[in-house]
Amino acid sequence: MGKRLKPDAVLKEYWKNNERFADFFNAVLFGGREVIHASQLEERDTEESNVLELGDKDESITAARDLFRVLKTAIGVEFALVGIENQDKIHYGMPVRVLSLDAYAYDRQWKSLKEKYKNAEGMTEDEYLSHMRKEDKFLPVVTVVIYYGEKAWDGAKDLHGVLDIPDEIKPFVGNYPMHLVEVVNNTLQFRNADNRDLFQLLNLVYNASLDKKERLKKAQEYEDSHTVDEDVVRALAATNNIRIDRTKRKERLKVCTLFEEIARDSRVEGKNEASIEFAKRMLSGGKLSVEEIAEYTNLPKETILELQNQEELSQG
Repeated sequence: MGKRLKPDAVLKEYWKNNERFADFFNAVLFGGREVIHASQLEERDTEESNVLELGDKDESITAARDLFRVLKTAIGVEFALVGIENQDKIHYGMPVRVLSLDAYAYDRQWKSLKEKYKNAEGMTEDEYLSHMRKEDKFLPVVTVVIYYGEKAWDGAKDLHGVLDIPDEIKPFVGNYPMHLVEVVNNTLQFRNADNRDLFQLLNLVYNASLDKKERLKKAQEYEDSHTVDEDVVRALAATNNIRIDRTKRKERLKVCTLFEEIARDSRVEGKNEASIEFAKRMLSGGKLSVEEIAEYTNLPKETILELQNQEELSQG
């Protein structure tokens, strides 16, 4: 059987496309104006470990095991799109994570200058000590966090929001903003058809005013009037933790088929939450069979199997 991709891998692959990436940042930063062109974008290394020099010791730092990043440069700027591995969950420490990621990006640029200036030829003492010339400049880094969850983000959006700062000290504590995009209820203007489809379909998934039948009907209407790329359907599936087994699928991915899967999955979510949480803990323990867990929790065997599938998906 072919290995199923983790949701973050699917979403990372979606955003690696230059047209989608450029369109996203144009929408977020420039109100949809085409300032960044796809042809200008260059891929950057997203190495997730770094070494920081702390006094006389080198400290190895792992930057982002629970995040996915797509990093590209254009117009003299390094652009980073960051997503949380659990796409529908709020990460309350995210401002600190963004600060760390951006610090790594600048540190990586500085290290490349250190490599360039291994000897002091033509440098002043100050420049040699700094491992850079006075006129050297770093590329600015712009990081945008994308959040796919249904509920509104209620976490901090800057560094001050996660700090307990006495009022008299606050003016002296540097702040660091976090640029956040919530896929639900935003006013972004996309030119790229794939991005438009993805954001509009996500808002349809999360539209609480529609029942299952109405949602499926609107999904069918949307599919009938739009040519939705398979990458969009895969990304939509990933944000809803719906697994697509490519080994069992020969026909083209369809929006309506996915919405039916989402509706089926929501029946699991709508059952007794306490029983489901209890079942999840027992599944994680790995000591009881599906039949035994179903008996203990009074949940149908089919529900336990669906929860087991979700557990396997989260573990890759």
